[in-house]
Amino acid sequence: MFRLDKTGIIFCVLFVSLLIAFVPTTYAGFINVPPLINVSYPTQKENLVPNSGVLEIPLATTFTLTGPFASFVEKGLLGRGIVQIELKIVQKPDYCTASISNPLVNIPVGEKEAYQSILTATVTENAPAFQQAVVRISASSKLQRGLLFNIPEETFEFDINFIIGYWSVVAYYMPNGTLAEIGPSDSVDFPIDIENLGNGPTFVGIELMDFSEKEWEVKITSSVQLSSGIYDGENSKKTVHLKILSNTSKNWNNKIETFRVKFSPSYLGKPDLTGQQNIINFNVQKIGHIDDEENFENYFLIILIAGIILIILISIIIKRRYSQ
Repeated sequence: MFRLDKTGIIFCVLFVSLLIAFVPTTYAGFINVPPLINVSYPTQKENLVPNSGVLEIPLATTFTLTGPFASFVEKGLLGRGIVQIELKIVQKPDYCTASISNPLVNIPVGEKEAYQSILTATVTENAPAFQQAVVRISASSKLQRGLLFNIPEETFEFDINFIIGYWSVVAYYMPNGTLAEIGPSDSVDFPIDIENLGNGPTFVGIELMDFSEKEWEVKITSSVQLSSGIYDGENSKKTVHLKILSNTSKNWNNKIETFRVKFSPSYLGKPDLTGQQNIINFNVQKIGHIDDEENFENYFLIILIAGIILIILISIIIKRRYSQ
């Protein structure tokens, strides 16, 4: 009698299982089997550079059912069902643009293979260098109903972190231009406004290129340090002066001399992180007629000496005549 009852119970359970498996799932079950959502992704090893770099992070989404009825549901009820999980960006920095490809995940119940999506992110110049950026993503499952069991809605949030790279942009302005005229023994002063438009504190090395030290005396500071406008707008700009003085008055026939100045930016404290070098040419045109003036002085000196000699000779002749 006990064996018959046990066999009948087993057949009843199987019959109810098959019945539930083929009954439309528009009816609500009364037992919830919660899903455990997992999204895995690789750790980012490279920094994301503003306005040039693109970060692509693969997202692998899986889920498992939890609770005492999980294995029963995976093998029988809802075994052919599809669980939908929506990936959504819920928080990001203002300087960051991010999107997810294939954000609507469809995974069959019992499927072990991960569903692949990709997070794509870019940042602007307002992203501070070597700071950590955080993008928060939510993974939310949609309700799946069954006759006896439900897979309820669940939301899992996680953060993806990456480091902002150094973006070097330095602008140079010459308010008085790059051409000046210079007379004998005069000097020229070229003001140069330097502005850091990048996202980190920047060291700018300044170097004078080849020029004749015998003919010219040229001075300019060897470097400047600029804050980033993101942190400190006032100290992101500085003015340096290129001062040029002639050491000679020879060969002054309206000749144009060119002075080259090289600017080399790098991240302050990390000289290996360099920006684009810039070479600016400053032209100085000699004005005046030094050669003519020198010739005039020479002629005047010769005439003066000749006049003195002539006066001496006349004096000698007059003395001789009176002495006779």
